[in-house]
Amino acid sequence: MNRRSFIFKSSGLVLTAWLAPTLSMAYQNKMDRIGMGTVLFRYRFKQTKPEEMSTIKNELTLPDIPAYYRDRFKVKNVEFWSTHFDSIEQPYLDKLKASLKAAKSQLINVQIDTAYNLAATDEQERLKSLQHVKQWIDAVAFLGSTAIRVNPGRGNGSVEKSIQSMKEVNNYAMRKKLVLLTENHFGIEMDADKHLQINQAAGPKNIYTLPDFGNYPHNTMFQSLEKILPYAYLVSAKADEFNSNMEHISYDFDKCVRLSEQHGFKGIYSVEQWNRTFQDIDYEKVGDWLIEHVKNNI
Repeated sequence: MNRRSFIFKSSGLVLTAWLAPTLSMAYQNKMDRIGMGTVLFRYRFKQTKPEEMSTIKNELTLPDIPAYYRDRFKVKNVEFWSTHFDSIEQPYLDKLKASLKAAKSQLINVQIDTAYNLAATDEQERLKSLQHVKQWIDAVAFLGSTAIRVNPGRGNGSVEKSIQSMKEVNNYAMRKKLVLLTENHFGIEMDADKHLQINQAAGPKNIYTLPDFGNYPHNTMFQSLEKILPYAYLVSAKADEFNSNMEHISYDFDKCVRLSEQHGFKGIYSVEQWNRTFQDIDYEKVGDWLIEHVKNNI
């Protein structure tokens, strides 16, 4: 892939990174630039059913997702959440891969949110975390995913240990032909400057950001997003809270999409929704809303 070097100045540092590859020539229409994550329908998975629900209506499993997203939303780009896997043993992975193939869908990313800490100062914990992440890389590569999102470490971890770990993770991901993504995901990388420092030092080849609209504090979100968007391979187009009229009230979602476009992003927006408070709303309508608002701003 052809990449252009990019110079980013932050906190007195000059960071040389690789811009994400421009893939716009592969897209025939706007729907080709839209993906959907399983986080959106977490209430319908047994692993993530909220306490407020006594039973699950129209329960979903991961093998159901490719055909469901294709038929209901016309979405072929699928993102899985590790929490929704029943297993990473071969028989289950075979079943998942078959479901993707049957729906003619593409797995664009898997979010790995299991128990690990690549920035751990305890060496035994760090090495155990590395082995754990490599097992997930093996599974995700078998499924034919384009990318894998790995958390570079918990918020109280060491930048130096994170860099050491992420170098090894990136080398392993490259051997498996997986793009490695890091998201602003409530860990050491929530400081945008540290986020870029880790990616730069551990790569920069093959490591990109996965900017998430909803994860930064709202009062600083646009400034922080602007720092990591130039390095984006995939964007998590996340909504937060909706009112009873199905209006998004947390932040300007449309502005987030336009900001991504202004920074040259030409890849896929994976739509999702997350709020820590239980919201008894129609999540299919949320999906429709997200798709329409991304399409209207790209």
